[in-house]
Amino acid sequence: MFKLLRLFVWLFGGLVVSSSEALDGFYTAGVAEFRPAIMGGTSQQLLEANLAGYLELMALGNGTTDIIVFPEATLNGVLTLTAVPEFTKLSLCEEQPGDDTEIAPFLRQLACAAREYGTYLLVNVKERATDKFSGANMIHNTNVVFDRQGAVISRYRKWNLYLEPSTNRTEEPELATFQTDFGVTFGHFVCFDMLFYTPAQDLVERLGIRHVIVTKMFNSELPFLTASQLQQGWAWSNRVNLLAAGGSLPQAGISGSGIYAGEQGALARLMMKDETEGQRKLLLARVPLDPEEEPMDNELLEADETTPIRLKLLQQPELKKFATWELPMVEGSSVDKRLCQEDLCCEFRIKWSPVDGGHNYRLGVWVGQRRYEEEQYSAIRLCGLFACSNSSVESCGLISEEQREQRVVFTELQILGEFVRRPRRLIMPSTLSSSHLYALQPSQLTWSMEELDNLTRIKMELRQPHSQLMTFAIYGNYFDEYANGGAGRLGTQLVLLITTLMMMHLIGE
Repeated sequence: MFKLLRLFVWLFGGLVVSSSEALDGFYTAGVAEFRPAIMGGTSQQLLEANLAGYLELMALGNGTTDIIVFPEATLNGVLTLTAVPEFTKLSLCEEQPGDDTEIAPFLRQLACAAREYGTYLLVNVKERATDKFSGANMIHNTNVVFDRQGAVISRYRKWNLYLEPSTNRTEEPELATFQTDFGVTFGHFVCFDMLFYTPAQDLVERLGIRHVIVTKMFNSELPFLTASQLQQGWAWSNRVNLLAAGGSLPQAGISGSGIYAGEQGALARLMMKDETEGQRKLLLARVPLDPEEEPMDNELLEADETTPIRLKLLQQPELKKFATWELPMVEGSSVDKRLCQEDLCCEFRIKWSPVDGGHNYRLGVWVGQRRYEEEQYSAIRLCGLFACSNSSVESCGLISEEQREQRVVFTELQILGEFVRRPRRLIMPSTLSSSHLYALQPSQLTWSMEELDNLTRIKMELRQPHSQLMTFAIYGNYFDEYANGGAGRLGTQLVLLITTLMMMHLIGE
């Protein structure tokens, strides 16, 4: 009966929602933090193990979800490719006359699971495709979306590739969206895309998408780009709901999933901070149809923890180029400090007291270019406070064994930044607490923006004392300001770590 009701709504009520929760202004979303099987079997055996894990998590949803999202690069590999249709009128669960014979059985099994549990389903696969112009074989990093009946309703092929030598880009970037029977239009992309204007900002700014999905296999980097920290800041500044599903390989520096409701903060999130073994876990949340509306259950029960950080973290490679000032670790200290670099000036007002020695901290301002891989760059403007393991700037973003349990209590912390206006940019709060490697929730800070003639004045302030800060910063990504050859290179540590991960995948294949 319920399935018939959904069908009726789909056919006759384009703006009518199908579930009682959606009628109340919410939908139920699930995102998976997923540890892929990467060693110990043939490529087919690894695929089957990953598929079994997907189906198990979907069963845990128990048919209560409106949409479930799985992360990037956690299902099949280059030896177990599948074709992915752009869309299908009927369910992919059963083979239809004229179907592409290269559609793999595992993709049909997932379509059947979407139908069995009555949920929209987004998964990321390695796709085999044929170039329509040259006829050449292509491999894409592809998101595919099934509706509640298992029909393919959206496909997206990753545009901003990151150390993926066997993967091809499309001729032009794609903007992928799909509509649901609960009144929401989603846009979606893959991992590294989040750091660039196309397609991520295009979806939000050009198409007006308010509900966004990202599939990730993300290497976290201190002080500003850990996974959940970036996800929450991105959702906050774009004022969108964000469903982020992440791979879980902490020994390779990969973890971070969550569901975020714009300026309302995280509804559910997970970082594998103190384990070397990844998890397979489904995070569930009731998500407001309007990202501006405060969720009913927005209070996350996350106790402070003093467990060590075992997640392998990268380090921002350009710290030597920052204009910085070290905070003296003296009891009852305070400072009013103004730091500038090029066209960015920031004012800091801080009061703090060290406890048991505490971390070292620096204030920093940076205007510069950031190189990620090959010819891909970001132009960054940022100002903030960040933790260091000793008094040198080179130690900022590093965590030493002896200082993991030591704290500094910040009783007052305010940053006022004057950021140059540009047509295409994203300026977001970048905060991080050592207790879980999560961003601060909205109840813990204030954020305001004032537009002037040629500047944006941003004020960011801590609402209450905090003793576990690792980062408290204003982070600006200026998408059009970069020049080839002018950016700093990623550190050797990053290249080695990502290469190691790729080799692990190849061994598994």
